[in-house]
Amino acid sequence: MVPSSLQERLRHQNNQIDAEIHTLYYIEGSNVGNQFPRLVGFADPVQREFFTALTSVSGLGIKKALRSLVVPINIIAQAIETEDSRKLTELPGIGPRMAEKIIAELKGKVAKFALIRDAEPLTGPVKLPDFSAEVMQVLRQLQYHQPEAKAMSDRALATGKKFKSSEEMLELIFKQQKLSQ
Repeated sequence: MVPSSLQERLRHQNNQIDAEIHTLYYIEGSNVGNQFPRLVGFADPVQREFFTALTSVSGLGIKKALRSLVVPINIIAQAIETEDSRKLTELPGIGPRMAEKIIAELKGKVAKFALIRDAEPLTGPVKLPDFSAEVMQVLRQLQYHQPEAKAMSDRALATGKKFKSSEEMLELIFKQQKLSQ
């Protein structure tokens, strides 16, 4: 696993074969039975060191910590050092109790990370894919004309709902279609 910012950077390095990734090794799974070795990769050792400190907080797992890194680590470290729990609760998956726990366990231990300049977020905000093209294709296969299919798709998108799949979007389209008849 790697933060999305590193994943994007690697994706855009088409012509460059070598990449240096600083990894963190851990075992995922329960104490009984299914255990799997995992690696988390970072662009530099400073990011890995901060992540290691962050995941040392009891109750904050690797995956939740990785998802929460949507702002640069220096901002997270500043929030910890200044006891700004409100700023920490803005991170995905971090509630008020976890924010207080992070501050209690890391205050005074992450000050050096607060001094980093020009840091970038390790993980970008979660973007749901746009299913419009796929939905349009299905509607065309169901013999809807292009303008009619586009209007149906636009009405579904106008609801402001964040669709998790094309099936979910089609379901809403057909519900809207049924209600308008």
